[in-house]
Amino acid sequence: MEEKRNEGRKQWALKHPEVTATASMKRRMVSHDYRERAVYLITLCVDGRAPRLGSLCGSDDRHPLPWVSLTPLGERVKAEWLGIPRYYPQIRVLALTVMPDHLHGILFVTEPLPVHLGKVINGFKTGCNKAARDLELSVPLWEQGYNDGVLRGKGQLNRWIEYLNDNPRRLWVKREHQDYFTVSRNLTIAGVSVSAMGNHRLLQHPTILQVYCSRRMSKEDIAREGDRLLAQGGVLVSPGISPGEKDIMARALEAEVPVILICNNGFSDISKPGGRLFDACAAGKVLMISPFEHRNDYQRLTAECCHEMNALARAIATRR
Repeated sequence: MEEKRNEGRKQWALKHPEVTATASMKRRMVSHDYRERAVYLITLCVDGRAPRLGSLCGSDDRHPLPWVSLTPLGERVKAEWLGIPRYYPQIRVLALTVMPDHLHGILFVTEPLPVHLGKVINGFKTGCNKAARDLELSVPLWEQGYNDGVLRGKGQLNRWIEYLNDNPRRLWVKREHQDYFTVSRNLTIAGVSVSAMGNHRLLQHPTILQVYCSRRMSKEDIAREGDRLLAQGGVLVSPGISPGEKDIMARALEAEVPVILICNNGFSDISKPGGRLFDACAAGKVLMISPFEHRNDYQRLTAECCHEMNALARAIATRR
């Protein structure tokens, strides 16, 4: 079945060469037609990650949370994004957050586009480069390519909007707790070479407990196992693969119990945890470890990968 899916993706890509011709791709859903009706989360980074679009400011009388004061170029970039529907009336702009060195925007393609979405983004970039030249600044403004996400699940749009609105606060917190949000590479933990992000001191805690739940366990058994682990006052370690493991690790985060997460993907230089993990990381309650290299594309979780992550969690818990 998986081979058939992969072959279908290849055939689709061959029939749509403009997917690779319109822009340098960073992360794409290979089988998706980027002309079709959908909601997209777009991320663009300034070339060299230079903070040319604005500056991060702390909370004040007018702003209860950290915010970004836009430069003249940042204001022009904002206007260019909001003006996309003038060129493509099939698109509605749902949200935009301009950060000092990147932007996140949500676009709703309400009906099929005449061109690939990549051409829309390239047109936006062209307008931004013109704005930079008008301000006597160097171009190109943006890194090559862009990242996107395609809306797929119920409630995902609200989570995206919350993420965009929370971006300035998250950047402020990240700068205040830089040690916890810096990726460390080529570390040796339990005899395994890994990359890591978070509070490394959690590895020195006297009590580290592995969370391991069989898929055959009942909800009652999982609840009892969670109660037992959380009552011991230690650090919980797990890749959180099975539903039971996910449930117990989520309970730990909610109860502010420190956790070590074994991840099935490595970390890029700009990786940062999302959702509840972000604030737990800022509080020193999380260490994320991965024995794998970072990948932009989705990789199916294999039995071998699961075994490797569980073995690492067991080795950390037993100090072997």
